[in-house]
Amino acid sequence: MRSLTYLHKMIVYGILLSTLPILLTGIAAFLYSSHQMESHRIQANQQLLSQMQSNVEHKLATVSYMLDQATRSPVTIQSLSSPHLSPKPAIANKLQSEFQHMRSWEPLMDITLVNQTQDWLIDHAGLYLNTDFPLSLPMQDLLSNTLTSGWQLVPSSVFNNQERMKSSGCNYHIALARSIQTINDSTNSALIAGIPACSLQTPSEAIDTNSSASGLIIVNREQRIIAHPDPSYMGKPLAATGLINSDNGVSLSEQLSPASLPASSSYGELRTSDQHYSMVYSQSPLKGWSYILITPMNILNREYIQVALHTMYISIGMLLLSLLLSWLGSKRMHTPIRRLLSQVGIKEQVAARATSSLQAESEISMDEFEQIRAGVSQLSASRSQLENKLNHYVMQTRNHFLMNIFLGKYPPTKLQHILNEQGYASQLKQWQHIAVITIQADLVNHVKYSSQDRELLLFAIQNMLEETILPEMQLLPIIIEQTVVTVIGTYESDPDEFTKQLYAQTEQLQRRVQDLLSLQISIGISQSYPSLLEVHQAYIEAIEALQHRLKLGTGVIIPYETVKTHISHWSMSYPESFEYELLQAIQSVDETEAISILHQLLGYVFTMESTPEEYQLMLMRLLTRILLMMQEAGVPLGQITIGQSRMFKELFTLQSAAEVEQWFTQRIIMPIITILKERQYAQYHHISEKMIALIQQRYDTDLTLEECAALLHYNANYLSGVFRKETGSSFSEYLTMHRFTIAKKWLEETNLTVKDIAARLRYNNPQNFIRSFRKWEGITPGQYRERKRQAGYVQESRSFGE
Repeated sequence: MRSLTYLHKMIVYGILLSTLPILLTGIAAFLYSSHQMESHRIQANQQLLSQMQSNVEHKLATVSYMLDQATRSPVTIQSLSSPHLSPKPAIANKLQSEFQHMRSWEPLMDITLVNQTQDWLIDHAGLYLNTDFPLSLPMQDLLSNTLTSGWQLVPSSVFNNQERMKSSGCNYHIALARSIQTINDSTNSALIAGIPACSLQTPSEAIDTNSSASGLIIVNREQRIIAHPDPSYMGKPLAATGLINSDNGVSLSEQLSPASLPASSSYGELRTSDQHYSMVYSQSPLKGWSYILITPMNILNREYIQVALHTMYISIGMLLLSLLLSWLGSKRMHTPIRRLLSQVGIKEQVAARATSSLQAESEISMDEFEQIRAGVSQLSASRSQLENKLNHYVMQTRNHFLMNIFLGKYPPTKLQHILNEQGYASQLKQWQHIAVITIQADLVNHVKYSSQDRELLLFAIQNMLEETILPEMQLLPIIIEQTVVTVIGTYESDPDEFTKQLYAQTEQLQRRVQDLLSLQISIGISQSYPSLLEVHQAYIEAIEALQHRLKLGTGVIIPYETVKTHISHWSMSYPESFEYELLQAIQSVDETEAISILHQLLGYVFTMESTPEEYQLMLMRLLTRILLMMQEAGVPLGQITIGQSRMFKELFTLQSAAEVEQWFTQRIIMPIITILKERQYAQYHHISEKMIALIQQRYDTDLTLEECAALLHYNANYLSGVFRKETGSSFSEYLTMHRFTIAKKWLEETNLTVKDIAARLRYNNPQNFIRSFRKWEGITPGQYRERKRQAGYVQESRSFGE
């Protein structure tokens, strides 16, 4: 799966970084707007309620004022003071005109002058007598309620308004009555003024028309509904509306009771079975009425949805803008990364391997920084590899150069120039004396290391030599034919002091190798020379000094000065007797004897005072005689070695007497004895098989060992020894055992007499046969036959019984 690139990650991060603030800002703006809108709505509803309340109370005050004016009007009093059953037409017209003038102040106001004693009434429309307008109003109750409670909700039929009732659908008026005191106390008259209850729902023009969805409910002290948006609820108790507080579940009638209603306006939410409302209510301190303004919540929810949509549109616009800015900014910020990728060349490498390499697929799945890191790591690894290869080549070049110097492949004139080129100009000029030391590891009979570890140990010794001697006092140590070689120089002009330094440094190296590797080393030291141009001669001397380990043993320091004056006393006294005994022991496949004689022979050789070349000559002679013996015995040389030249080369590389003895034992003598043993065993086994075959074929003849030797063309004594080694018994014993085996078979399976059996088995006297049989079997032949027959009878009876 391909992962996101760093460019995509920056774009995603920029989007997330911009989306979260925009989202939070949008949510906060919506919440804040909703809160502000709710606060504004509550404030607006409170203002609307206050205006509606002022409008209603202003109307009622106007009507009350007009009613008081009409009560004190002379025309009213004059109409009631008439002794006639009805007022004069002029007075009635005048009173009617006055009522019409009052309606100019409040067009919806209805005012009626009622005279129950004379059964007539006058309103703005005219005079109505009892016969024309039957009065059914309980005027005394209305007057009494007005005096005690003020405005009353009365049926609109009190006022002759049938046409208005039909047009407006309003069945109730808010009425106020005033009794009129006249000179004639017997009159029972009153002025009644009112306005339609439905007119209280109509707001004034100053009120915001956006609040037309709100409805006003007016409740009197008795919690009877005076005004309601639904006219059917007028005159009913407030509890009939079914309005309940959404917060605490208390009905609106209980909430508006005098014990719990506050004097100031308040806010809340109401609900019915199918609708939710927002409520603002207020109580009038003058009349004890409660004004309730309700607004359906679905109207408010539409407003909230509009606010949410506007907020969402703005947020989406800001989000798109942030996406564009994130993309453009990320592209611009990614430009240096693309340049770096192109400079490193990662894209080209990935594209080149993208079609066939699984590694390319993993590289493609990495982002740019991971690719840069991988590219830098690859460059660093390539640089390290290049440095390692370069250092390796430099070391190889320097090793090759030093090896050629030691082997004397440069003439003196060219050698000086090459030393200067290789950086040894200061040593060439400043060293007063030089010497070559050669070091070899002694691994013979070592319990911890074997010959396979020689190269690794020489490498460790090379490093320890480089650390033991100061760098300015030596050349780089190298390994030549299993020998660590280096040149040590000094600024001292005294050769004896230089010799002491060499002894001290080589002894320190020996101790360090022993402590760290538990290994002994032998060191050869050349004579000191005044110049590096004599390195080749010094190397020859150090190698020659190290060759004296054949006599001196292991773990020694051999200066060439102590062996160069050696005079050979070897008079070619080669130990031929030991050599003969060794060859005989090998031919006899006697391992113990051969190893013992080899130890004696080498001990005799290395006790003589000889040069390393003379020791090698004697060892070559011994090896040649052993190989000739192998050839005479018919053993191919290839069975113990790949080639003769390699075998002699191995002999020349041996470094000590113990190593020479170990090499002859494990490399030459033991393989030859093993081969001869295998051949001898095969030969013995073949001869013994032929002799056994003769016994099985001629057991009934006078067969003898000499007859077998003649038939097989071997010496009788040789055959006797071979047969005993293979079978563990002599020829005669094996022949007798085989004849007794045949005799027992005849005794069991035939009816031959003992005498006949003895004659067939070449016994001249049957008694001799019986005696020999009893000696081998413990019973006589007759007893043997009888016992076998009885055993056969028992077996047959058992089989029959079964």
